[in-house]
Amino acid sequence: MNANTLHLLLFSTQVDLMSLVVCGMYPSVHAAYQKKAVEVNVSTTALYNKLQRVELPVSRALVHETASDLLQLLESLNVERPSPLGKQYRQRIVDGSCLAGTERRLAALRPYAAKPLAGKAIAVTTLEQGRARGLSESLNRDRSDLTQLQQIAPDFYNRYQDITKQLRNLESQQRDRMISSDRHSLTPETLRETAIDLRHQLDTLIQDIRQVPGYEKFLILPTFEEVHQAASSDQPLVYLVTTPVGGLALIVTPENIQSIWLDDLTEIVLREILYGSADDPKVSCWFGAYQNFRDDSKANYLQWCEEIDRATRQLWEPLMAPLIQHLTDHNFQQATLIPTGLLSFLPLHAAWTEDPSRPTGKRYALDEICFTYAPNARSLTAAEAIAQQSTAEVMTAINNPLKDLSNSSREVAAAIASFPQPKVLKHEEATLESVLALLPDCNFLHLSCHGTANLREPLNSGLAMSDGLLTLRQILDLKLSDQGGIRLVVLSACETGLVGTELADEAISLPTGLLQAGVAGVIASLWCVSDLSTMLLLSKFYELWRTENQEPLEALRQAQIWLRDSTDGEIANSVGLFTPTPDNRSYAHPFHWAAFSYTGV
Repeated sequence: MNANTLHLLLFSTQVDLMSLVVCGMYPSVHAAYQKKAVEVNVSTTALYNKLQRVELPVSRALVHETASDLLQLLESLNVERPSPLGKQYRQRIVDGSCLAGTERRLAALRPYAAKPLAGKAIAVTTLEQGRARGLSESLNRDRSDLTQLQQIAPDFYNRYQDITKQLRNLESQQRDRMISSDRHSLTPETLRETAIDLRHQLDTLIQDIRQVPGYEKFLILPTFEEVHQAASSDQPLVYLVTTPVGGLALIVTPENIQSIWLDDLTEIVLREILYGSADDPKVSCWFGAYQNFRDDSKANYLQWCEEIDRATRQLWEPLMAPLIQHLTDHNFQQATLIPTGLLSFLPLHAAWTEDPSRPTGKRYALDEICFTYAPNARSLTAAEAIAQQSTAEVMTAINNPLKDLSNSSREVAAAIASFPQPKVLKHEEATLESVLALLPDCNFLHLSCHGTANLREPLNSGLAMSDGLLTLRQILDLKLSDQGGIRLVVLSACETGLVGTELADEAISLPTGLLQAGVAGVIASLWCVSDLSTMLLLSKFYELWRTENQEPLEALRQAQIWLRDSTDGEIANSVGLFTPTPDNRSYAHPFHWAAFSYTGV
């Protein structure tokens, strides 16, 4: 075709193609174009070049107008309104740019949304909506804000409780499958179809509930504009997803979205990293080794260290190497990872490759990029607002409520050293009542204690105080966001970042729950680390943050690199300890530092 081909594509033709998608006749603009290619008579490149030049509000208005016109026609014919029309599709055609992938790749992504189009904006929006909905619904199913709905619209309330109960049962069945010999197979078709049907019923019911006064924003889903707003020019959002035919990274900046196909990162590969071979009826590899370590940490320490090395090495070529290459090529030094599914269980920042020039002989992902984590873009927007308004210097520290952490006092001393008039609750002083009373007034919170994640009832996950468990439900009930929120929570000496080995997807850890509760940033660990390693790491973190004025997320990264690369003598001199092995690097293994990650802002 000649250089003037683009001018042959009339704007009305473009709108017609978009309308065919809105009407459900074709699943995407690309599919509509393929059927009309002879009639349209332009190249695919010309089509998408023109689509990309249309402002998002214009596209949205056109789609909405088409849906409105069609609805009037259907109403005149007394035809029931089809659910995909109108507001739902307004989200899914905001960007016409297509992913550079084959139909085989795109088909693998379609389970992530009802009728996704082949557009990067659409892929990001549906992934974001899935992450936000999973987090919000799990945390809000039995929240008190449904009490008024029960009085105003009891039928809606009862149907909502019934559908969500059925969804919980399906989630329970899936958890059971993930620890059975059938764990490597895909979800059975009947289970998948039931889940899709229940989700459709729930979508319809949520729309009805939003018509009730006071519930206009009930479980409202994020828009693509919100996703864009959460990304910054120097720290993009990176959505990570695996499918049966490979993985996909979607990099979102305020200006655009770029995609990286990860052909070698299939669901099967990821499952084998975490669970072991499909031929092995027992759970092995990551989850198996960690369970053995939890059962007997002394006897199984070396096995767990070997497994950390093996799994993080396997993450380099298929995932982190191409991602880091893309980020560095575009001059990014920071990025926020939003991993989905089983990827949420792994310390992606600790993926590594051999490098003889490094002190440890290995180059890790965090050496190249400062990676943080987030459950979704919406939580980042809320966290940023809390961070901006949190200016006070009020530190509260919880020191070893169960009296079983020998290095806790030294760690807490480092945490509170630079804060004026810090409040410390030590040992038996750290009761549920006293801690809950202090939380609304603190801006920074350091918890040197143990934690637990309740997978079936996430709101009952919590932290061990001297007289009981401080649950996520109790923290949520404080409505910290209404009182300014907490700028940073450091969760020490507990596996509070771990989502658990039974739950296969969209698990809620304490960090993600705390973001929902009104915390801007959370430092937590994925596995149990010795309290000596933790004390050394976090002491250095506070020094870098509070004394050298590094941002918290960068201070954590630099503290991890310091602990990993320093000799025992260098570490001993830094913290005032004695070591009989000054030339060793006793903390070089990622067991000691890679468990910790930064969630939020």
